[in-house]
Amino acid sequence: EHHAMGCVCLASKIEEAPRRPRDVINVFTHIKQVRNGRPIKPVILDPDYIRLKNDIIKAERRVLKELGFCVHMKHPHKLIVMYLQVLSYEDNHKFIQMSWNFMNDSLRTDCF
Repeated sequence: EHHAMGCVCLASKIEEAPRRPRDVINVFTHIKQVRNGRPIKPVILDPDYIRLKNDIIKAERRVLKELGFCVHMKHPHKLIVMYLQVLSYEDNHKFIQMSWNFMNDSLRTDCF
């Protein structure tokens, strides 16, 4: 569970929406409470919370180390915009949407 939280924190930092470990803890706690049918309670800032937060930060560091600190990702969307402009397809909304969908799908493969 700590590694999953660490991965979510790291992923949010890699993209343009960084989240604090507290936010990730709140979401994971909320999901666990809902799944277990327990009443929703806020996370209390006690020594357990501090320990969990530190464990998440350590897990994030471990993941970074295993990745060799290589977290740069090239987004193909810039290429699509450039090609559409060069080919004068800026007004063809159906073609633009289809191209954008292909780029989103390509992010799930290792072709880039």
